[in-house]
Amino acid sequence: MSMPHHATIVRSVCPCDYLVTRKPEMEQVFVVLETFGIDDARRLIERAYQRPQELSLQQLIVQTNFITHEAQNALLKVLEEPPLSTSFLFLVSPDLVLLPTLLSRFEQSTTLVEAEEVDQEFSVFLALSYGERIAAIESALKKKDVVWQRAMKRGLIHYVGHQRDIALRDLEYVARLLLTRGASNKMLFEHMALTLPLS
Repeated sequence: MSMPHHATIVRSVCPCDYLVTRKPEMEQVFVVLETFGIDDARRLIERAYQRPQELSLQQLIVQTNFITHEAQNALLKVLEEPPLSTSFLFLVSPDLVLLPTLLSRFEQSTTLVEAEEVDQEFSVFLALSYGERIAAIESALKKKDVVWQRAMKRGLIHYVGHQRDIALRDLEYVARLLLTRGASNKMLFEHMALTLPLS
């Protein structure tokens, strides 16, 4: 009988609201945060090395929209060589960019994206004129509306994935860089706004 993999990743539009199946055979510890940072990673690692209190196994479940670069680096070792009693489940947003070395430590990457939900927000953006798109971007960035920004990134990923037009394929690069560390999101959003054709 083969043992299940010790770390699984699931991508969901709303990772913090995702309903995780309860497993009576193991203790489940939930960490639900908008952003998972270095201090959160240290606490998770510390918990991973603690023995479960009542059962012989524990599952540490992280539900987050974003994992910082520093936190990803901190998780590398524990995900490569976890304690025998501990498994991990990470529920993250579809647009989260993970370090390739971290991603390689997970068994699978399943994406649960409601296409209708993604298309609705992005379709509103596509229906705007170029000037209205730029104004919407400036407004969202000024308000630090991360929900809107993520919706735009998810919509762009979905849109580009269904394009046959070679001229629009360069938007894949924009989609990959959006909302990543060091990216100039304003410039990337503006490039997206001006490259996408008007409806």
